[in-house]
Amino acid sequence: MSSVPPEPPLPGNPLPWEARHTRGALEAFFDTLGIFFSRPGEAWARAREVGDLGSPLIFGTTVAWLSYAVHSILNRFLMLPLLPGALGRRLGTMGHYGRIGIVFHLIFAPVFIAVALFIGAAVLHVCCVITGALSNSASGFEGSFRTVAYSEVSSLAVMIPVVGGIIATVWWVILAVQGVQRMHRTTQSKAIAAILIPVVVCCGGLLLVAVIAGTAFLARGAR
Repeated sequence: MSSVPPEPPLPGNPLPWEARHTRGALEAFFDTLGIFFSRPGEAWARAREVGDLGSPLIFGTTVAWLSYAVHSILNRFLMLPLLPGALGRRLGTMGHYGRIGIVFHLIFAPVFIAVALFIGAAVLHVCCVITGALSNSASGFEGSFRTVAYSEVSSLAVMIPVVGGIIATVWWVILAVQGVQRMHRTTQSKAIAAILIPVVVCCGGLLLVAVIAGTAFLARGAR
């Protein structure tokens, strides 16, 4: 693992999205997606550390919203119709997959996504403090927020049937580790530790809930 913090980005070669005023928002958006897809290390190297919180906020919210929209539409019009009649209708009702429900969710989703980005950044920032990843940081919370927001590129993987969620999670971890390392100028080991803390806590919490639920179910069945 690398033990040397990454160098600051070279001047004059910003991330396309952060220079969208010179090339157009739509072109800059897709160019940035392409760089994160094919050359994530270069993408992080070209990203700013501070000075423009709006750019990662808009980018991350837009990518997550697109992923959510496509995923919801695919589930409603492609996946659910393939299920047996009664099951498909029941799942559609439980998940509020009606046309009105989808429109309602798509309208208000950006607000919840933006809030979730800030919450996720706050959690990551605390983890960076715990692991000492901020010792050389010049970006502070803004660096953590950029990491979370730009790593939302990984959410596009949820559109892949069946395994999309797993791919998105693994991809997010990889992008976030690179982001923490770059934004906070820290080592790879500290970046990995900062990312894995919430992952382990989350998985541990889910496991605990599963154990409690399983125990309660078995106890009820034994009566």
